[in-house]
This record gives sequence, C-alpha cells and structure tokens, in this order.
Amino acid sequence: MNEEREDVGLGLVVFKPGTSTATKVRGISFFVLLSAIILAQACYWLFANQVQPIIWGMPFGMFFVVLLIIVEFLALVGLYFSENKDDSL
Repeated sequence: MNEEREDVGLGLVVFKPGTSTATKVRGISFFVLLSAIILAQACYWLFANQVQPIIWGMPFGMFFVVLLIIVEFLALVGLYFSENKDDSL
C-alpha cells in the first residue's frame, strides 16, 4: 500500500496526488472566501461599530455578525453540495 504513494519529500501536501485542477481551484476559492468571512467577523468593529440603524430589532453591529454567520453557512452548504455532486460521478 505504501508503494503506491509518491514520495513528496519534506513539505505540506494539501491535495491528494491526481486531484483535478477544477477541484483544487474550488477548494482554494472556498478556503479564501470562508477565511475572509471569519476575518470580517473578528474585525467587524472596524466598519460596524454603530447602534443605529436598528435592523430586525438588533443593533447594526449585532445584525452584521448574524449576517456574516448566515453567509458563512450558505457558503458551507454550497461547498457541501458541490463536493457531493462530484462524488456521485
């Protein structure tokens, strides 16, 4: 079983050997998107540091955090369905 693996030397292997380019691009794209959303959640106070306006009964800062969580959830659902579609082939 170990004879089938290619010797990659010292380094970090992100994708299995033989992974298609489209799968690599999709994976890297989702990683960058989700990382940007998480960074925006950590630094939201830079651009959402307001109480007014009140949206859906929440101050703007709280609404912005909830909005980012919803966007992140939708991105993860999209990633799940795109990976699920490729596995069925």
